[in-house]
Formats: sequence, C-alpha cells, structure tokens
Amino acid sequence: MMALLIITGVALVLLSLVRRGLIQVDLSMPWLLALVVFGFLSTNEGFVSWVGVQLGILYPPIAIIFCTVAILLGLITVLLMAVTRLRFRQIEIVRRIAGMELARQEDQVRARAAGGPAGDFPNR
Repeated sequence: MMALLIITGVALVLLSLVRRGLIQVDLSMPWLLALVVFGFLSTNEGFVSWVGVQLGILYPPIAIIFCTVAILLGLITVLLMAVTRLRFRQIEIVRRIAGMELARQEDQVRARAAGGPAGDFPNR
C-alpha cells in the first residue's frame, strides 16, 4: 500500500512539473512515464518474478533494480544529448556575435584611418 502511495505521489509531482512547464514532454516524459508504470508493475510479485525469469536473474527484485537503472540511464542519455545540442547552438551564437563585433571594430578602424567619423557605436 505504501509503495503505491509513493509511486502515485511521484506521478503527481511529474504531472505538476509538466503543467508548470519545468519538464519538456518531448525529451524526458516518456522515460519518466516508463519509470512510473514500471513502479506500479513492480508492486505485483508475479510481474517481478516474470522479469527475473526473463532476464535470467535468480533473485527477482534485483531484476527490477536492473531495469530501473537501465531506464534511468536512457533518461540521462537523452538529456545529455539535448544539453550537448544546446551547447553547440550556444557556441555557434557566440561565434556569430564575435564575428559581428569584429566587423564593427574593423569598420571603426577603417573610418578612423580615412579621417571620417569614428562610427555610430561608442567604444566599449
């Protein structure tokens, strides 16, 4: 009974985080949903024994822990890929901004060398 309450609580917290926009549904929700469903299924001794037999593990509760760790590793991998994509995007944006700043500074130097105005932008 207590296990069902804990799993239900975790499910409600996850739904709350999705509603508030703190968790993106497309990235992590399938993995978290798998954990919640797996949590509900693991309260059934028949399911635990079946998973143990299917994985060839003599002590069935270890099979549940093994599957949970595999789901968590999948979640970590998906999130790591998303962070890596964001990091590459961030680097590209910084490169573009640096190129624009360099071009602005080169324009200022050319304008000064030609004796014209120093440019529209103040020096920083």
